Amino acid sequence: MNFVNMNNKIVLASSSPRRIELLKNSLIDFETTEHNFDEESFINDNPVEYAQRLAYEKALSVTDEFFFDKYVLGVDTIVEYEGKILGKPKNKTEAEENIRRLSGKTHEVISGISIVNKQKKIEVTDRSITKVTFTPLDEKFIRFYLDNNLYIGYAGGYAIQGIFGLVVEKIEGSYSNVVGLPMEKLYTILYNLGVIFN
Repeated sequence: MNFVNMNNKIVLASSSPRRIELLKNSLIDFETTEHNFDEESFINDNPVEYAQRLAYEKALSVTDEFFFDKYVLGVDTIVEYEGKILGKPKNKTEAEENIRRLSGKTHEVISGISIVNKQKKIEVTDRSITKVTFTPLDEKFIRFYLDNNLYIGYAGGYAIQGIFGLVVEKIEGSYSNVVGLPMEKLYTILYNLGVIFN
């Protein structure tokens, strides 16, 4: 049982366990593949434009080579604070800098989301923005977080579905966006394209 017509199967250009779980829980029929886009090759100081461009390029890299007739989903999620893009920390030092910067403050989680179907000449790119406020983080929390390497693989260095769920004071917008895939936005795009309930 799923919402999507089998002829309209979605291809997720990502191997992210969080995105895969969100799609599975929504009963959307999909398969996964790795994208081929070099994320380091693109630089843009505008966080929204950056996330949207990366999402589009991820989808496009898969569409051109393998899935010409499929609906390919590309997603990129970043954390933005005071105009600075906080990506996945390269090491423990960078992770500590990130969370100390976000402690007791409000930041934005921005996801670019793109659906590309080359055969049908469809290219739709949008974004989702969620404001997240953390309570002030104490030293014991920070040390536990760093000692257990809980920053690895996450934009901004944290996962809201992990222990950081304990220190969220307020969230304004999509929760699934903070996890890594704004499901409300995805549903709207797929519905408008006639992929869902068609």
